[in-house]
Amino acid sequence: MSTKGETTTGTGASRSTLPLKLSQLQNFCKRDPAGYKEDYDAQSRRLVSLVGILLLSPNADPSPSLVELIQFMAAVSSSSYKGVESDGVAALLMDLLVGSSSNSSGGGGGGAAQQQPSAAVLQTTLPLAALQLHRDIRKACVSALILMRNKGAVPPLRLLQLFFQLMAVVPDKNLRESLYHHIVNDIRNINKNGKRDEKLNRTIQSFFHRIVAASANEATPGGEDSPTDYAAKRAVQMTCDLYRRNVWNDERSVHILASAAASPNAAVTSRALRFFLNIEEAMALDKKSTEDNEWAGSQTVDLHLHSRKTKKRKGIVSKQIKARKAAQHEHEGTMIAQREDAGVEASKKLFPAIELLNDPQGLCETIFKRIKSSGSNTYKFEVKMLMLNFVTRVVGNHELILLPLYTLLQRYMGGHQRDVTAILAYAVQSCHSYVPPEEVYGILKTIAHNFITERCSGEQMAVGINAVRAICARVPSVLSGEEEEGVNDGDDTVREKSTAWDVEAFVRDLAGYAKHRDRSISIAGRGWVNFIREVYPSLLQGKDRGLVGAGLHRAGEKPLRYGEVRAASGVAGADLLAAYEASKLKAAENDNEGDSDEEGGEDGWVDVDSGDEEKQGDEDGWVEVDSGEEEDEIKMNDVDEEEESDDDAPDLLLLGEDNNGEDGKPKADNDETEDKQLDLSKLSDKDRAKLQQQVSSTRIFTTAEFAKMQKLFDRQQQARRDPRLAARLKRAKAKGEEFADISEDDSDMSDGEDIHIKGAVNATDIMAEAKRKRMSKAEKLEKIIEGRQKWETKERAGGSTNTEKKRKKNFAMSKFSFSTRKKLGEKTTAKHGRKQANRLNDGRVSKKRRRKF
Repeated sequence: MSTKGETTTGTGASRSTLPLKLSQLQNFCKRDPAGYKEDYDAQSRRLVSLVGILLLSPNADPSPSLVELIQFMAAVSSSSYKGVESDGVAALLMDLLVGSSSNSSGGGGGGAAQQQPSAAVLQTTLPLAALQLHRDIRKACVSALILMRNKGAVPPLRLLQLFFQLMAVVPDKNLRESLYHHIVNDIRNINKNGKRDEKLNRTIQSFFHRIVAASANEATPGGEDSPTDYAAKRAVQMTCDLYRRNVWNDERSVHILASAAASPNAAVTSRALRFFLNIEEAMALDKKSTEDNEWAGSQTVDLHLHSRKTKKRKGIVSKQIKARKAAQHEHEGTMIAQREDAGVEASKKLFPAIELLNDPQGLCETIFKRIKSSGSNTYKFEVKMLMLNFVTRVVGNHELILLPLYTLLQRYMGGHQRDVTAILAYAVQSCHSYVPPEEVYGILKTIAHNFITERCSGEQMAVGINAVRAICARVPSVLSGEEEEGVNDGDDTVREKSTAWDVEAFVRDLAGYAKHRDRSISIAGRGWVNFIREVYPSLLQGKDRGLVGAGLHRAGEKPLRYGEVRAASGVAGADLLAAYEASKLKAAENDNEGDSDEEGGEDGWVDVDSGDEEKQGDEDGWVEVDSGEEEDEIKMNDVDEEEESDDDAPDLLLLGEDNNGEDGKPKADNDETEDKQLDLSKLSDKDRAKLQQQVSSTRIFTTAEFAKMQKLFDRQQQARRDPRLAARLKRAKAKGEEFADISEDDSDMSDGEDIHIKGAVNATDIMAEAKRKRMSKAEKLEKIIEGRQKWETKERAGGSTNTEKKRKKNFAMSKFSFSTRKKLGEKTTAKHGRKQANRLNDGRVSKKRRRKF
């Protein structure tokens, strides 16, 4: 295609008419928009006429020059004539896509351009002219509009409804994918580099929400997909992608997906439910892969070992090496920061989108009602499993009360039920401490009758025992029940037993499987016994309690009954931290006194007057001075530098103001009283709770102090379980080394690299462990490399072992050793002779014995 234009010389001579192609005219219009405005207007009028002709017969073959003309008008109008001209071109192309006629080629736009997403619901019909439009013309119009949008000539809201309408109605797969990727990338670019347009985001999100709501109102369970349903599926998919890319990770996006989860359409519901169940793991894997790729890219340096060495390449190599060192330093700093503040990192990790639901109770009731009322052909079994997984996850995370759910789960707990292990996992994750024990009794009885019987296989029995253990771990009140309520009648105590549930018999029956001949059942039984030892050892027999269970049984360990709550009087471990710091302070003072006695007067010179010298008598002028001010300055400096050491432990406000001096420190007048107050073993439970509350309310704890309190509290709980550890701590306390095993650093804290989603229960967690699980190829390779590195970098101290020496020894020297002869075995003739001799000897002995008796 060519056109005619005029060119003028620099002296103002007459213009010569030259044939120009559209590519040349595009170049000239960009260079001189005002000079070639007439040519642009001529091409604009030509486009309007060709579009009008095309609308009269849309199913006819288009003109070959029309596609090129559309691309030319979009490129030139969006760059050189932005404004009224670009609006007119965009309106013309939109009218062509929707099949409406518009004679206006100027600004203002046609009917399609005037529609806003907030004005009307999505139109699911198009005229026949738009449906019969040739795919090349439709593709050219969409590409031109995308080009104009990327250059900022068209607002995003004008294209959003048009593109959704085309995606819903036009059956062109390639066009739908192109439109989908453009919308997602456009929203990402709007919120790129921290520049978020919240008003535009709210408008687009409200448009998506209206599409999903319209689909929910129109759809029927099990019906065919309509254009609105397809638009709703695309809206849900876009929201999921934007949430995964951390563009829309707010409550409005979660509300859109919650509305989609309640939709009767199975496809829309499945997409939303998979988002809620798997988004945290997907985001964690994306983040990990991104960090690994960045780290691997920073480690790659092209040293040009097999290429010519030039000055330019040398400079590039040096820059790459510097960048690698900087990346290594940053990576190490990030790892150290995560190790120092592991609590904050753990709280940020995998925050579930389920926690952002606005009305979890109403959503669960809606989906549960749909599961219960739907027939066998309404939804597929996979969709029902997704619904059950989502409902149980939300009930467990938000601790909701949905009592009919547990009755429904019992219907699917048959021995031959499809995916019964997953259903047991869903039953586990639906349990929490606020579920009444009466509802859990039915699930436990169903599992016991259908899985934990001798007619079942070993794998089924192991799965049943593991499921019972997991449920009781989440609802420990089922182990206490009504049998712990006592009625005092004189000197005797009558225990009220529940006729419907004998907990003690049930626990001991499952504990008997710990000695089963099947390995998987015995492993599950031992896990059940270990769990009962920790939670309620009184239910076990004395022989099954073990060392830990016996210690907890003497301590009176038992689970809380339903509705019972233990109110905390302060931060757990605050009293232990007070005793720890007081002991460290006392040890530091003793060390300082010993050092001052050893050093003598070299460090203690002071200027004294004659009166002081007379008071000292015959002590050669030595005096003892109070270095309290110097110690206070040192302590202030240590606090500023945030360094904790044994010599400068912070002062604690252990008691009230009555026991403190004017400077805020405890009075040293009565050392015995102070020691009694800091000796936690001599304090009663009330005094200890008072001390814990007072320490918690009079100071602000740092992250390191919280970690220290956790260590001390864990050690106390472990000593409560282990009598041997309690005896060791008692002996260490008598020696004054009660806290010697507590380290100052927190390097042993695990970072928790494994991906764990809150409230999720995997079916593999309760499966039987009869056989060692088959490793994948990657896991085998990782194990091989780990063993190779462990062998090459010898982790133990000392020289080589005897095994390593034998491996390196010459075979001729060890050929006749006992171990080699034992491996080779005896020769056949020698073995036959030895057996014959043994047989003869046995015969003689037996004959002699017969004669003797």
